[in-house]
Amino acid sequence: MSCRSSFVLGLVLASASGTAVSAWDHPSHMTTAAIAFAEIERQRPDLIEPLGLMLMKHPDPAPFWVAASGATDSRERARRMFIQAARWPDDSKGTSNDRLSWHSARYPIIADDVSPETRALIEAREGDPAGDAIEALQLQAAVMANPEAGADERALALTWFLHVAGDIHQPMHVTDLFSAEYPTGNSAGAQSYVWDPLLDSATTLHILWDSNFFRSTALGDVDRYAVELVEKYPRSAFEQLGAPSKTPDFEAWARETHQIAVDFAYGGGIEFVSDPDKGQTAEQLVGKMVKYILFGVSPLEDAPEVPAEYWEQLQEVAQQQVTLAGYRMADVIIAAADSLIAERSLSGRILDAADNVPERAGE
Repeated sequence: MSCRSSFVLGLVLASASGTAVSAWDHPSHMTTAAIAFAEIERQRPDLIEPLGLMLMKHPDPAPFWVAASGATDSRERARRMFIQAARWPDDSKGTSNDRLSWHSARYPIIADDVSPETRALIEAREGDPAGDAIEALQLQAAVMANPEAGADERALALTWFLHVAGDIHQPMHVTDLFSAEYPTGNSAGAQSYVWDPLLDSATTLHILWDSNFFRSTALGDVDRYAVELVEKYPRSAFEQLGAPSKTPDFEAWARETHQIAVDFAYGGGIEFVSDPDKGQTAEQLVGKMVKYILFGVSPLEDAPEVPAEYWEQLQEVAQQQVTLAGYRMADVIIAAADSLIAERSLSGRILDAADNVPERAGE
């Protein structure tokens, strides 16, 4: 098992309250960023150097300098920092940079056996999801395109945009299951256990989707994943891709992914069990997950096996979502850059015009 440490602090809030946990695992986030970088480079190679220079101004620069070490030219330094940017929010959990509510926008799936009390609480939301991912994406897109924002602010916004845009393409991040078993939700799948087909141990449905088929953070593997996915799923494979916009309908992205959860993630014949320790505290739940993440010790000794057909389709869906997210990220970043350039050009013309205004008589 590789690179599960990003889940540890994210799971602090994974309790009976139904709070969401971590994101796509690091390999998926990094692969999505690699796809986005390649797409930006294909469409707008002039943006690569500015992106690299901007990321060097990130308010938490150390991870980016480390990521760029060993690069032989400015383009490769920019690429490595860009890929690092997509995982930075998970690496920053538990720090002052952490924004846990930004990782999800969870719409409910309501089982037939849910209690009237639970149904009333869900209806009181008036259709709003739990979590602030949609608002976070709107904010980051606006900052990236704002000519008054500093390079450090835009670099921070870029990292969060890359990460959260990836998150809302993961079905568990836009879904909570409510039932008699889970009256307050199943914590984005973090309280529902299945048997991991690769690790041969019980794991949560959330981690099964997060990890999916991508299990390595080695840059060579990430690059290979990205190349294979772009070849398998070119832009033409996604009818959802419309004209690029710096402010697309992020809610539509989240609801589109939620429908995948309804139709397949929970509706594809998967069975799962919950942790029998119903009285555990959030800290106890985290302790169990830490043992699994760091040492491979599962809190359950047994869980339902993932059907082969489900596992095969999960990997297909995950690959499609990772690729689609990469294309969408590139489009928004390019649109934001174009808007920024246009705003700066306009400001320059206004200032030039102001400099050429004739002095009024008597002044």
